[in-house]
Amino acid sequence: MKIVCVPVGPLQANCYLVSDGEGRTCAIDPGGEPERLAAIVEQRGLTLTHILLTHGHIDHLGGVAELARATGALVGCARDTAPMLRAPDRYVPFPGFEGVPGREPDLVLKEGDVVRKMKGMWAVIETPGHSPGCLTYEAGGSLFCGDLLFYRSVGRTDFPGGDFNTLVASVQKLIDRYPPSTQVFPGHMQATTLGDEMRANPFLTGLVPRG
Repeated sequence: MKIVCVPVGPLQANCYLVSDGEGRTCAIDPGGEPERLAAIVEQRGLTLTHILLTHGHIDHLGGVAELARATGALVGCARDTAPMLRAPDRYVPFPGFEGVPGREPDLVLKEGDVVRKMKGMWAVIETPGHSPGCLTYEAGGSLFCGDLLFYRSVGRTDFPGGDFNTLVASVQKLIDRYPPSTQVFPGHMQATTLGDEMRANPFLTGLVPRG
């Protein structure tokens, strides 16, 4: 599995282009600059088969409609994210991000689903807290968690539908399910591991694997 991180848009949200050994590629959270992302896919000789959203905030879905149109990729998200994808302008939290085209999801995903169209499988994990429709995707033993968990921080919970206790419970869910060495690729900033965040993240004091 090859992972290319491309920070996009004014908030520099991380879009991940994750490819299998045959060049079939999934884009996680193309939040902007769809032309640039499509060009990277073409230049690297990749085939974009899927676009998966961790949640519905505009800095993570702003480039979805145009990238899907350019590549023919299928778009997947949670049920609670689908309204934001269909009508992004209705959910813009502050000025300057209007005018984003909407898109109907091809796949409405939930806990336990597996995306199988690429070589290998993508497991879907519901991890609410930052927003109601937050998903984490596991592929090749790595986690793509959007704005749930950051390097030494966690996602904001002051947007509609956010809740800090729910967010911490979602992080605990990942800690219980995966070993400390598991790589975490967040929606902003650098990659980390579950173990590093259990040890040094001030928002996760006291979290340890159960059982």
